[in-house]
Amino acid sequence: MAEIRVFEPEDAESVVSLLSTLTPAVVHSAASLRRRERIEPQRQSWVVVEDGEVVGFATSFLQIWTAEEGRMRVWAGVREDRRRQGVGSALWERALDHARQASKLTTEVDDDQAALEFAEHRGFTKYDSEVISRLDPVRCTLDPKPHEGFRALGLDELGDREQDLFEFYGAADGIPPGAPITLERFSSLILGNPTLDRPTSVVVLDEDDRIVSLSWLLVDRERARAENEWTATLPELRGRGLARLAKLDSTRRAAEAGIRVIFTGNAPGNAAMRELNRRLGYEELYVRQDLERTA
Repeated sequence: MAEIRVFEPEDAESVVSLLSTLTPAVVHSAASLRRRERIEPQRQSWVVVEDGEVVGFATSFLQIWTAEEGRMRVWAGVREDRRRQGVGSALWERALDHARQASKLTTEVDDDQAALEFAEHRGFTKYDSEVISRLDPVRCTLDPKPHEGFRALGLDELGDREQDLFEFYGAADGIPPGAPITLERFSSLILGNPTLDRPTSVVVLDEDDRIVSLSWLLVDRERARAENEWTATLPELRGRGLARLAKLDSTRRAAEAGIRVIFTGNAPGNAAMRELNRRLGYEELYVRQDLERTA
């Protein structure tokens, strides 16, 4: 018989293995799962255990990277061979119950028609989407271009510049206006993420050592997988190839580190970044759907 219970720290390794098959384009580690459960606002998660194995996972949490108050995300997934047995529905109800005080609920669905129908049946409708792409960094053969006055270096070489990085995030549209993101929260949630891989994450500096562009990776070294955390350039310097410089150097570093696949997500209308990814060798796989409903 399957048992549904609250996620415990010792479940983290098993949940990472499960999520690597259910949501392969999202990178987690046992440490990152434990940490987010401990520090993220109103986060609660559950596992389904059957014969000692974790076969399902659900989570519910407050979304703070938005100015909209009371917005919560819910998500549940079950191993393919344990679907259509009522377990997914039971998990989903746990997540919904935890979010019962929310003003709005959101969820996301990867390349899974059954999961999309499951969410739509429960009143969720699409509000956004991302094109998910994949790259083997070893196969990236794009040559770097000279950028006089700019230099790329690893995040591990940058030194203690949390304030500058925080200000860059705001200036480059990484923090929505009105979102309750302070320097302390930014440092904890972004810079403190255990999967943020500093040697393969790249920042670009100008002649005045100002941070003008970046391309960061979240990495699961055990499985040789990575996910683009963010690639961005200051608005006044866009179109000059600085994102290309950052992303190409990050890709090179990932290949040298033994990473064999990098996933990224882009807004369908972001033609410039999708074209850059195509030139780098990314293969577009599917469209991830973001859905919402009133609570």
